[in-house]
Amino acid sequence: MSRQRIIGLSLVVLVIVCFVVNLSVGNVSVPISHVFGSLIEKIGIQTNLKITEIEYNVVYNIRFPRAVYSCLIGAGLAVSGAALQGIFRNPLVDSALIGISTGASLFASLFILFSGLVPWLIIFNEGFSLSMVAFFGASIVAFIVYRLSLSNGEINSLTLILAGIALNALTAALTGLLTYFATDDELRDLTFWTLGSLGSANNDSVLLLLIFTIVPMSIIFFQAKSLNVLALGESNAKYMGYKVKTIKLLVIICSTCMVGSAVSMAGVIGFIGLVVPHIIRILAGPNHQFLLPFSALFGAILLSCADMISRTILPPTEVPIGIITALMGTPVFIAIIFKHKRKFSV
Repeated sequence: MSRQRIIGLSLVVLVIVCFVVNLSVGNVSVPISHVFGSLIEKIGIQTNLKITEIEYNVVYNIRFPRAVYSCLIGAGLAVSGAALQGIFRNPLVDSALIGISTGASLFASLFILFSGLVPWLIIFNEGFSLSMVAFFGASIVAFIVYRLSLSNGEINSLTLILAGIALNALTAALTGLLTYFATDDELRDLTFWTLGSLGSANNDSVLLLLIFTIVPMSIIFFQAKSLNVLALGESNAKYMGYKVKTIKLLVIICSTCMVGSAVSMAGVIGFIGLVVPHIIRILAGPNHQFLLPFSALFGAILLSCADMISRTILPPTEVPIGIITALMGTPVFIAIIFKHKRKFSV
């Protein structure tokens, strides 16, 4: 059995284990057998297990959508990071660098502060409206960065990164200004939004997140060969007949969909898109045919573990998940930096 196949099977098993454990642990502990029983009984198959109403509600109505959120969002952030690093051939690029995350955060902050003054902004319910406004903000900022990066009809990678940094600074400053004028209640909402939380997960929005994650992720998976060719240089890719501009635009659009939907549902969650691709490259190599799906699996594992820690480390309160991912990701990223320093100093 090849090394890649072993890694892939191991990651699949770990995703399943993390998902099940995520349904079991928390302030109300639910036995693993009752977890499976709750899910089986939901599809109409009766079991002999004595599952209480509290256990059923905790597993299916509270933890199940949250576990799905953590897997989908973790996978989407990791794949977008790996794909963006591939098209720009820069290991420091992720969705935050080109302004997608901060754009969503700015528009979400605007909604939190001004939705009471403009009631027509609320469509269906406040949570859904907040998600849509945040997704719109991510798309707007990504489009502005894309337009600024165009030079003679071609996407200039360096200009795109510089434009992303500039828009990042601007949106972060505007978000800070809104925070300054927020009331105590609004400030708490803004804090949890900017630090990330899966507490808003519910069964109604799972399908929406599923569509905005799986569809663009599948499109990026089909670009794995193109990303491998781009790693050799844009001129070589053009010589081989690849449409570099189309590939870049497609990856940026798909990444915006995944990250925008993730941020709109759970707030800003850092380090997943930056660290996960590095770890997978160390384990399985730089081939995007393995890097992309393995990043999706490992991103799901990492965010599932972060969610379990955020819910259980200081019960009954919940630590913002963005803090957990930063604490988990920073040491790993520093270790990777030192590894590369030793490699190039030899």
